This record gives sequence, structure tokens and C-alpha cells, in this order.
Amino acid sequence: MQRILACWLPGCLIKAVAAEDDDLSVTEHAPAQGTFAGCTQILFREQREVVTTGARLLFRDRPGAAFRESPVALFDDAHAVVYNPRDRLFYATDTGRHRLISFRDPGREQIEQSVTMLAGVALDRPHDLVVDRDGWLYALNPNGPVVFRFRGFGLEESTLDLSQHLGYSRALTVVDGKLFVVGSSVGKVVEIDDFARKQFRVHASFGKRREAVAGSWQTTGLVPNDVEFYQGHWYATSYFCPTYAQGTDCNEKKFIRFRSWPDFEAGRWEDLGDLLPRDVVPYYLTAHETGLFVATFSHETKGNPGKVLRVVSRRRMR
Repeated sequence: MQRILACWLPGCLIKAVAAEDDDLSVTEHAPAQGTFAGCTQILFREQREVVTTGARLLFRDRPGAAFRESPVALFDDAHAVVYNPRDRLFYATDTGRHRLISFRDPGREQIEQSVTMLAGVALDRPHDLVVDRDGWLYALNPNGPVVFRFRGFGLEESTLDLSQHLGYSRALTVVDGKLFVVGSSVGKVVEIDDFARKQFRVHASFGKRREAVAGSWQTTGLVPNDVEFYQGHWYATSYFCPTYAQGTDCNEKKFIRFRSWPDFEAGRWEDLGDLLPRDVVPYYLTAHETGLFVATFSHETKGNPGKVLRVVSRRRMR
């Protein structure tokens, strides 16, 4: 049984849920005023924060400061950015231009390198980028899909073709050193046990109705944008919005959490859709020491205005 509390403060939405064993709260993290256009992800690197907003990167050097536009420009529908401590470089997807770029500092204009191919395979609207604790980078071609693994551009590049198991796929996640591939249209998540040996397991979501790149719970079942692990639970977002909901409720189960992959497959999850503003799309998730961050945007509104929200889970004393 959940008890939902809500209140509004100037410029800051706050919602809270009292669940069985913890209290969840949601606040607006950024921006302090206005919105981000086409907001898909936030990255934390020490005190610095970097946000992908479609045509540009925005960054600030400390929490609470104003965001500035990065001079690393010329993006077309950028989706993700990651920092690799191994070579001290940022990597970003320039999705609309079918390329990846690397740069050393979002506050400087210089691009270190740009590639349109990895392991002999052309990049096709690459969406997500992640790095594991061993310094391996992973990128994703959503159509197919194909997962790339590399040490750096031109270094130990290889691929994993998941087209026999997944359709359109938006995200990659690394948890405890293990890679997960989020199959959006088919509502599945692939858990990679050994990339080199191409060993993996497929987790199919409960209640999937039909394959689709967007929809609603009632018309399609889950269409996951991303999954992330935070404070003992897996969290998942889905691409649900009025345009694709066909008159049904696009907020139902657009944000869920569950304990384990068997729970994901059996439908034993909590619906957290009411924690988020109505009719916005929750996209990529970022787990951080200060909370779980959700990039959101409006699919229907011109410019796709959005916010980064912060979810905090606090255990209740028994």
C-alpha cells in the first residue's frame, strides 16, 4: 500500500511516496529556471555536471551554478555522454550525424577524435555510451541492434549482434561491472555474462502486448528507455506519451521499480508513474551518490522542453 503526497514550491516540484520499506521523494534538479530542450541524460564527473539536450551539451562546474552551453558544438540529436577515467576523455554520441566524438573538456572547443565506424561496422544513429570499471567503453546502434566494445577509437574494437533477440533498443547500463542492453520495442533486457564469448541471458517483461518504439502500458506493454539499479531496486522508464497512447493513460507504469529480474518477468513491480509530472517522457537514468536522476521531456510540445528530476530513497526505521 502506497501513500502519495504532493506539494508545489516556486520553480520546484516535490512529490513523495511512502512505500512498504522506504520513502521516495522527487524534486526538480535542473535547470533552476526554464527547461532543457530535448533533455535525455545527465552525467556527473566529480563536481561537474553535463546534460545532453539534442543539439548541444550543457555543463556546469559545480552544483547550483548556472548551466552553460559547451563550445563542443555541431551536434545533431545528441543522446548520451560518458567519461572514461582510463584515458581521461569524454565520449559523446552525435546521433543524427551517425558518429561518436571524444573530447577532453566540455568547457573547451577542441574535439580529440570523431569516428563513423567501429570494428568495421558503420554507426547508425548511435544512442547510448557507457564505461565499465575495467575501462571498456560500450556503444549502441539501436536498429539491429549492435553493441560495440572498445578501449578507445581504433583500440580493441569488437561487436555483439543482438538482432535475433531485440528490436529497436535505446540504452546500455553497467551495474556491478556487468553490461545490460535495453531492448525497447520488444520489452526485453539482455544481461551480458561474457561479451567476448557472446554469452548472455534475455529477460522478457511481463504483459508485453506488441512490438513498438513507443506506446502506453495498455496498448503495448513496457517500452523501456533505460534501466538502472539504485538502493536495492531496479528502476525502468518507458517511452509512453499521449501521441502514442491511443487515448489510454500514458502515465501508467512509465516509471517502475522491481527487486530482481524474475520480478521483472513476472510483473512484480511498483508503479511509480505518479511520482513524475504527467505526460512527460522519462528517458535515461543516472545513479549517483545523491540520488537517482531522471532526464525527462515533452514529446508533444515544440522544442521538447524537459527537466532533470532527482529521486531519493530513504529507508524507514522499523
